Amino acid sequence: MAKVEKIDKWLDSSEKESPKPVAKDYSIPRSKKIGKTATKQNKKSTFVTSNELINKIQTLLKESPDTPEFFGKRKLTLKAPKRKLFRRKNYPDLTSLRVDLNKLSVNGKVDIHNRQKVRNDLKNYPDVPDLHVINAIYTYQDIPKQNEKMIMSTLSQNKLNEHQLSQLKRAINQIVLAFHNGGLNVFNVNWFIKIYLEHLNAYKGRLTYEYNGIQNRRDKVLMELAQRVKDKQSEIINLMSIKDKLGGITRLTRRLNGTSYLSDSFSPLEIRKAAIAVQNGDPTKTIVKDRTAAKTIFVLMTLLFLLAKIPILKDLVEDILKTIPDDDRGLLLRKRMVLTIILMAEFERLLSSSNKDLVRENGDKLYAYCLNTINDYTRGKYLKEQYEIDPYLKATWLIIASNGFHSKQKYKEMLAQGYTFMQTISGEQNHLKEPHRETIIEIASRYIYQLDSIMDLHGWLSEKDGESWRKRD
Repeated sequence: MAKVEKIDKWLDSSEKESPKPVAKDYSIPRSKKIGKTATKQNKKSTFVTSNELINKIQTLLKESPDTPEFFGKRKLTLKAPKRKLFRRKNYPDLTSLRVDLNKLSVNGKVDIHNRQKVRNDLKNYPDVPDLHVINAIYTYQDIPKQNEKMIMSTLSQNKLNEHQLSQLKRAINQIVLAFHNGGLNVFNVNWFIKIYLEHLNAYKGRLTYEYNGIQNRRDKVLMELAQRVKDKQSEIINLMSIKDKLGGITRLTRRLNGTSYLSDSFSPLEIRKAAIAVQNGDPTKTIVKDRTAAKTIFVLMTLLFLLAKIPILKDLVEDILKTIPDDDRGLLLRKRMVLTIILMAEFERLLSSSNKDLVRENGDKLYAYCLNTINDYTRGKYLKEQYEIDPYLKATWLIIASNGFHSKQKYKEMLAQGYTFMQTISGEQNHLKEPHRETIIEIASRYIYQLDSIMDLHGWLSEKDGESWRKRD
């Protein structure tokens, strides 16, 4: 897929003021009267065009991939197959189709017969989620590439970019539909991330195109709209940073190569059975085929840690978490870790907004959730797992990121709390195994440095408050 290129401004930089009404003057020749009438008609035409532009940009902003509303209000369920006289067999060709898709990822070419086969088979197997994912990948492959539009005019490229955005959204809708209906596995998530990043890039390109057209307009409504578009650009750039957080699933994919974990999806029943086995102290119990309880939970949680960072998948992630019982402390803390990531992603997204109150409100929500986890589940206990350390790190990260959003007194209290959190995870309560223990201590040292810097910036770091970062070893 091609990146959407930045396009030059396509609208006039300013609009002339509307002429003041004048009294009728019958001494004016008829030809000049016609000229004045034409001018008024042009003004009316310009006004209509501005309204159309406003509606177009407002529609684009509503299509932002920043909440589950991206998928509309329709229920994300697959159609049931038509009833037949005999019991229908399972769909047999998923393995060969995935092999074909692996070729696609290498050289960009696929078997055209397989592509048509999938589209035909969906009519008979509408309830097979993996088939929907494969069809979505073929849809993605059909979108024109960069080298196919190089010789196009700017207007033609703009129309093509709109088509690209529409097709990418269609592919994403189909994959997430599959996720909601039992199609969550490592193979499908890898393809989703690829298409999702392409969609973000295409959407950012559309925002850039529209912003270039209105950034110098002097109309009040367009000026406000330009600010909203600018905020949305920053928000999308923030969402695109997920490409820097793919290390976990990349390593997981390599480790799972050749196993059923890679392509077989997690059913709610399998997840529940695995959770109960872990809770009962039997992590090596086989749940399905060669899949053990502990490894099933590990792979599932690795996927959820990534998907929780994607706002449009919030409902999906929360639905999956509901299948895991809350009876086991370790599982409960891992679930809370995922929910904390969802809140953190929302806060990060809003940081690019000009609405300071909304940022503070969401930051307070995240901070309160972390404090609740610490007070109810980890305070005074030995910290032996990463998910036990996580609320301390997330809360301190939030404190550092909240500089400038609170009153001085409240923020100074939050900073003091941050020091306490870092002393806790780098002190005697830290019982992680090496080298993880040392890694956490290094992270805590970096956070303390940042806390010191903020204290010093505000003039709060004195001998009474503690040593300055300049004197710290």
